[in-house]
Amino acid sequence: TKFQKPSSKLRINVEFISANPTGPLTIGNGRGGFYGDALANILETQGHKITREFYVNDRGGQILALGRSVKLAQLRRSPKTKSELRPQASEGEVNDKNLYRGNYINDLAKKIDKKLSVEEAGQKAVNLILGAYIKPVIKKLKIKYDVWFSEKSLYRNGIYQRVMRDLMQKDLVYEADGATWIKTSKLGDTEDRVLIKSNGDETYFMSDILYHLNKFEIRKFDNVIDVWGADHHGDMLRLSGVLRVLGIDLERLTILLNQFVRLVSGGEEFKFSKRAGTFITLEELVDEVGLDAARFFFLMYSLNTHMDFDMALAKERSQKNPVYYVQYAHARISSILRKAGITKLQAPSSKLILLETKAELNLIRKLIELPEILADISKNYEVHRLPRYALELAREFHNFYEKERVITEDKKLTSARLALVMATKIVLANTLNLMGIKSPDKM
Repeated sequence: TKFQKPSSKLRINVEFISANPTGPLTIGNGRGGFYGDALANILETQGHKITREFYVNDRGGQILALGRSVKLAQLRRSPKTKSELRPQASEGEVNDKNLYRGNYINDLAKKIDKKLSVEEAGQKAVNLILGAYIKPVIKKLKIKYDVWFSEKSLYRNGIYQRVMRDLMQKDLVYEADGATWIKTSKLGDTEDRVLIKSNGDETYFMSDILYHLNKFEIRKFDNVIDVWGADHHGDMLRLSGVLRVLGIDLERLTILLNQFVRLVSGGEEFKFSKRAGTFITLEELVDEVGLDAARFFFLMYSLNTHMDFDMALAKERSQKNPVYYVQYAHARISSILRKAGITKLQAPSSKLILLETKAELNLIRKLIELPEILADISKNYEVHRLPRYALELAREFHNFYEKERVITEDKKLTSARLALVMATKIVLANTLNLMGIKSPDKM
């Protein structure tokens, strides 16, 4: 377990999505986003105090690349701009690989003052992207963050100087080629890493160290959970090594890596990349298949596995579609209760001992599994177990419905079965709600 003790109520920071503000959210961001959101919901069921956080990378090389992309789009016809846009040698040459492309860059170019410098244009573009492409989509996804944390703010207090002093005292930093390096090769990494570049700019790695110390030492969270993309595997190892020597108990830190997503439709794969200009955005996917389907499909798979997102199946209105199958169970229950004239859900007073068929008992057994599953997920963070449970519960209910008549001439048996149906409705709705998915009464 990652918790200090199972019964303790902890302050936990859950950071997820945290996409670079250099373009719209991709479907890759959706996987970690829905996972982090559902995990936060589940942790709250155990009484923990959760802070949902988005880390905004609003400084560094990518911001300059974004600024150059905007300026190039503005002044493409003027050859004079090429030299102005050329980055410092340490940043690499201006070429297609270093610049962002896509219609959104042209849109930004129209909105940003041509007189701004590359760096100013980059910062302005970041604010516009957050305001137009990221925050409105986050709202559409029904994700609510408690904190939008600025990377720039990390350098406004004394923690930066303190960290550098601690690392120097431990003989873990040195100067080479005009840059400041950290001896991560002594901390389990394959090689040493740069903390401060030769041009004086701090690296993302430096910011990551400061950011996590901010969570543990300044804001004093008991536990910290990061949901990152699979491409950050190396970052996870080296960050853990540095935090350990700085006195952080790594039992309090969990970094979850979500593997890559392939978008499949009609047997064809769609590629996506912020810099290619042809990517499918997360907003477009949600508009196409619906938010409920998007959430359920992303949550169904363990973060450790690569996944194919089948758009055709996600849009299908049949019981082959898992989210439709689960929601249909809830709608079917609502229909039964309407026929029985039950408008309010209340604690059953019926003699449940009358429920003894195999279908009834299987449904009851499945219903009572939920508390234990939620407790388990709050310790192992395997959120995919929740949609799988929802599918199993829906399957047991559909089986019960097909095998047994709920409303019969036997009033006591009818009352007992209606109580079972009501209990199923409550548990199913709670399960869907934790995943951020609606529980329809009609379909």
